[in-house]
Amino acid sequence: MKQRLIMWLAVVASVALVLAVAWAAILWTRPEPIRIAFANSLSGPSAPAGTESLVATQLAIDEVNGKGGVNGRPIELVLFDDASDPAVARANAQAIANSPCVAVLGHYLSSASLAAAPVYKDARIPALTGGAAADELTSGHEYYFRALSPVSAQARSIAEHLRAVMKEPKVRLVHTLDSYGKSFARGFAATYPSEQLRAFGLDVAPSRIGSMDEALDAAAQEPGPGIIVVGAAADYIAAIVKGLRRRGIKGTIITTQGAGRESYLKNFVDEPEEKARPGFFSENLYAASSLIFDSAGEAAQVFAADYKAKAGTSPSWVGGGSYDAARLMIDALRRAAVHRRFMSQGIQKQSDSKAADRDRVRVALAAIDSPKSAVVGLTGRLYFNANRDIPRPIRMGFFRYGRFVTAPLQLVRIDQPSGIDLAAEQEAGHVIAFEDRRYWIQRVVYTGIDIIRVGRIDVKQNSFNVDFYLWMRFAGDDAAETHVEFPALLDRGAFDPARPMQAGKEDGLSYRLYRVSGDFKARFDLHDYPFDTQQLRLHFQNTEQRRELITYVIDRFGLRLADDGSSRAEDGAYSGLQLWRFLGLNYFVESLSSGSTLGKASLFGAEASTEFAGFDAVIMLRRSSAIYMLKNLLPLFLLVLVVFTTLFFPETMFRERVTIPVTSILASAVLLVAVNSQIGDVGYTVVVEEMFYIFFVLCLMTVFAGYRHEKLRDAGRKRVAVVLDRAAQVVYAGTVLAVIVVLYRRYAV
Repeated sequence: MKQRLIMWLAVVASVALVLAVAWAAILWTRPEPIRIAFANSLSGPSAPAGTESLVATQLAIDEVNGKGGVNGRPIELVLFDDASDPAVARANAQAIANSPCVAVLGHYLSSASLAAAPVYKDARIPALTGGAAADELTSGHEYYFRALSPVSAQARSIAEHLRAVMKEPKVRLVHTLDSYGKSFARGFAATYPSEQLRAFGLDVAPSRIGSMDEALDAAAQEPGPGIIVVGAAADYIAAIVKGLRRRGIKGTIITTQGAGRESYLKNFVDEPEEKARPGFFSENLYAASSLIFDSAGEAAQVFAADYKAKAGTSPSWVGGGSYDAARLMIDALRRAAVHRRFMSQGIQKQSDSKAADRDRVRVALAAIDSPKSAVVGLTGRLYFNANRDIPRPIRMGFFRYGRFVTAPLQLVRIDQPSGIDLAAEQEAGHVIAFEDRRYWIQRVVYTGIDIIRVGRIDVKQNSFNVDFYLWMRFAGDDAAETHVEFPALLDRGAFDPARPMQAGKEDGLSYRLYRVSGDFKARFDLHDYPFDTQQLRLHFQNTEQRRELITYVIDRFGLRLADDGSSRAEDGAYSGLQLWRFLGLNYFVESLSSGSTLGKASLFGAEASTEFAGFDAVIMLRRSSAIYMLKNLLPLFLLVLVVFTTLFFPETMFRERVTIPVTSILASAVLLVAVNSQIGDVGYTVVVEEMFYIFFVLCLMTVFAGYRHEKLRDAGRKRVAVVLDRAAQVVYAGTVLAVIVVLYRRYAV
């Protein structure tokens, strides 16, 4: 007994030693992470924006780490909180310079970025921001990169929008006298006619706070109804808007993109005027923004859904810019990692290696300087210009009912005019020019699809039947926006854009309402059948007008969408689908791209592709697998039990131990054919087929166990025969239990 105890202790000790050695080997060979500093406003007045930046950045980092990292190395964020304070940002910058970090992502505020920039320059560490827009940040510091347009370019875009779209001759410009506000004033004044512009500078220095009231008084008393443009960083906009509204300004106010997000309205909710009349401050409030999600494409919508799942709230341009900045940095790290000495083991903590690694990252960032080397972002292809900025398009949006939505008319920059008859387009009113800059005048179509009823889903025929309302609201009286087609609609006569149910004017916009009912082609993914989730896609496209002239956006008001962009539609429209459970209804802005020249000689030398606008509504349904299995697979479950019982048959029932599993294979094969007839021909194996195949293997094992049992008994080895039976019983039950556990963990909700 004592010897057996010693033997077991020795075995346990040996196993523990092996596991310890294996774990040590794993730790020894684990690659050192690539560290990036994340410097942002994680506390202080701008903490919400800094937190949004962190969540978005971490999403991008998690994506690349989930795929193995960069050259086998994970990326690790090292957090530094600048507390919205330039002095703290400067101190953090020195700590970052002394750290092993090879690059910096941040800061959000221009003031913090400008305070830290000289330290980064001296330390030769590259920094990339997705939020700071002051011109001096990149023009004066060669180690700073920016994943958006500088504030002067944003100001110029606002001025051009006022001249081309709003056609407002008189403008009052209220701007701060810090670096941000001066950059904005220069960019705006360079584009807007001086005789129609009155500028008011606000000194926001703590010692001069009284002069801010004086300037606001002067701006409010200026005669005329002209639009007021606010040129200030995000941390000053709310105070300026409050001051103007309280001085009786009820007209249009346009701000920089610092206020271009729905969460910015939290600055007003506790004010007595807002409590007395909701919308007191946000009515007629516009803002520029590099990303507005109601008009964003599928990549941005997917990012928004991922962000919502992680943070519980919807993102804004702040999160989108931070996500794109992280993607750019990851791409630069990949390019730098091509160098065999980049972050090499054993030398990464040496000062000379750290400086070389940082310089390689800076060079890699600078190499993202053309469409050919661009990184795909949420709003298109991203690459730096000569000033290390990204000329991201600026969209104009406005607040309504607590939402921030795309304005009805937009300007879209023409970067590659080759192949476009600019004179003809300008004469037709489609193009407008400012000096050497030309823009398409894009009409925004607020679009909604409301499901009335989904009547049928035919997996075998790859089709579904649906009845729904479609509406469009747009500026102007031209009906070109309604000239759309549903490519997947089998009955072409079910939709005629020239015959709406209702037509007229709604809230100053043209309105069209249609009702569409018919069968649509679908592509079902049946890999997980019968535990599958399907997407029924309703897609339309306009192939007559290019996307630069017409774009379809999600009508968030008309659809009464939740914060995450999903529909609050009730299940009544899907009550007829007894085998399906409604999960949600999501909307996407789509585009159809054509790289062909369509035979036009003028396009032979042009690199740009032609894109046409589209719109998608995606119905998400999950099959009720419990009902399906009860109706279709109950015989299989009974056969599983019957075959299992044969493993307990006595020796006198040897014949039954063999014939019952064989008969069960034949019966289940017939059942499998019946199941396959419901889904048609697919070129892959589905889950239900795998379940049958596992059952076939168990039946063959049972036959083999019965045969071997009889052979062993005839040879007089009854004890071994009993052990074989017990092993077969354990394997059979364990396999069935394992299948149940795997299916439950994978598909249970």
